[in-house]
Amino acid sequence: MKVLVTGASGFVGTHLCERLLKEGHEVFALVRSPNKFELKNPKLTVIQGDVDQAILHWVNALPSDLDTCVHTAGIVHSYVESVFFRVNAEGTGNVVNSLRTKYEKLHFVLIASLAGAGPSLGAEKRTEVDIDFPISIYGRSKKEAEEILKKNAPNTWTTAIVRPPMVIGPRDPAVLDIFKMVQSGVVILPGKGSKEKLYSFVCVFDLVETILLICEKRKASLYYSSNPQTVTFNEIIMEIKKQLKKSWLVYLPLPLIFFKILTSFLALIYKIRPHSLRLTPDKYYELKATNWTCDGTKSEVELGQVYNYNFERTIKVTLADYKSRNWI
Repeated sequence: MKVLVTGASGFVGTHLCERLLKEGHEVFALVRSPNKFELKNPKLTVIQGDVDQAILHWVNALPSDLDTCVHTAGIVHSYVESVFFRVNAEGTGNVVNSLRTKYEKLHFVLIASLAGAGPSLGAEKRTEVDIDFPISIYGRSKKEAEEILKKNAPNTWTTAIVRPPMVIGPRDPAVLDIFKMVQSGVVILPGKGSKEKLYSFVCVFDLVETILLICEKRKASLYYSSNPQTVTFNEIIMEIKKQLKKSWLVYLPLPLIFFKILTSFLALIYKIRPHSLRLTPDKYYELKATNWTCDGTKSEVELGQVYNYNFERTIKVTLADYKSRNWI
């Protein structure tokens, strides 16, 4: 296959490019800064560009016989609400509209998010047939991206959407914050009952497997890519503690109103002096939700997906990578 990967220098994008190249596919990697993209391969073509423009001139650099586009480009953290919609939603529309002028037939795979569906109701895992109600700005922007794809993609295309929950794996800077918190010995508990909150997860290697299966089988559907195992917040902390060989931990419970005030304060500081802290006001709404779980059974049945990385193994490979990079 000849595959375009947008957001190729991102966490999921780099892992996807590596796997596609390993399987012998020809990859066209869209990145904003080619000098920072370290991956090299004879079958890899690096294209400089972004999705944040109505007309994407970099499309001219793509081959006429492109088979698939996997759209991973997006933004997860921002202190500016409009940025979420400009990059995640309008950016998806820009890619679709620019590609449709060149390709009558194309397999388009959008990497969305469980946040676009919203938290699960009680202990029941979300499935592909449930009604969506995203509670965060990020989630609403990802849901809007899905709707834009459905509306703007030509009938001659096949389109698929992948919604992962919490993605964990080597090179992920987001989960690194939790590792560092455990390593410090002080674990902050955001709100009452946070220890018992349930989460679905997927190792980045299993997520890439889901994407690859969808590409190879040219599936046109919505899938949750999620390990069957769910974990509580406390189980996440305990597994990291065990693998860090940490002998003690202190839990610091804080009311949710504290985080609402803190995120608002950080947003105010951002207007004066921009910073890269991830605790944005939007994250407060995701912290407030009880459970974030989804069911990956459809991917197992229709795609033949096998989730090889349970939580223990996922934390193990992630920690090994962090240590190799001196991140922890």
